[in-house]
Amino acid sequence: MATNNFAFNSPPLISVITVSLNASSHIERCIKSVLSQPYPNIEHIIIDGGSKDGTVEILKKYDKELAYWISEPDKGIYHAMNKALDRAQGDWIHFLGSDDFLYEGFSEMATVSQGDKTIYYGSCLWGNTILGGVFTPLRLSTECICHHGIFYPRKVFEKYRYEEKYQISADYFLNIQCWTDDEFDKNYYPYLVANFSQGGLSEKRTDEIFKKDFNEILKKHLTMKDFLKYRFGQYKKQQATRKRRRQFI
Repeated sequence: MATNNFAFNSPPLISVITVSLNASSHIERCIKSVLSQPYPNIEHIIIDGGSKDGTVEILKKYDKELAYWISEPDKGIYHAMNKALDRAQGDWIHFLGSDDFLYEGFSEMATVSQGDKTIYYGSCLWGNTILGGVFTPLRLSTECICHHGIFYPRKVFEKYRYEEKYQISADYFLNIQCWTDDEFDKNYYPYLVANFSQGGLSEKRTDEIFKKDFNEILKKHLTMKDFLKYRFGQYKKQQATRKRRRQFI
């Protein structure tokens, strides 16, 4: 796609936030994908958790291109993200994993993002699968939206921060809060924003605290109608599982 098709009038600042730990094998690709965007007003903030593998040397290499970076021990992914939010100056906030990278759809999304109370989101590529489509609170009850496809207006983080007790699923919890909050509109555009790498932490571990709290979270945030639909869907899945098990007895 030719970059000269993009038009920007007084473009708002977008803060791209990346957190990393021992990411020397892929973080340069992440940084380059941000630097190569046609969109002209991006600050890239990287919070590294004290890497020992050469990541810091790469960050030093791009010191002039990065708006801010630091390498020091932290309390986990979402603690690092909250630290980054304290530094972010953007009108819009976007989160990009150190092993992920942006497509030009990021800049396309930037051209449609406007207003300070609308969350814009697009699609991500995960392996050979496109993750996207319109999300409703009910869909969020059974499926987590891809974090790297979302443009959050600054006002979201004036109201919410990541709940750090959920060490793997705090982004899922944040989006349940946002998608059930009538203060914020949600607009989907089918732009391919980012590549979401396979084999991440969420695929290897389960957030047991979030799993334990999940029903209560939904009960609190969903409408009663949506919560009952969710519970009925879970009941049907349980019945189907029991039926399959009986077939093998």
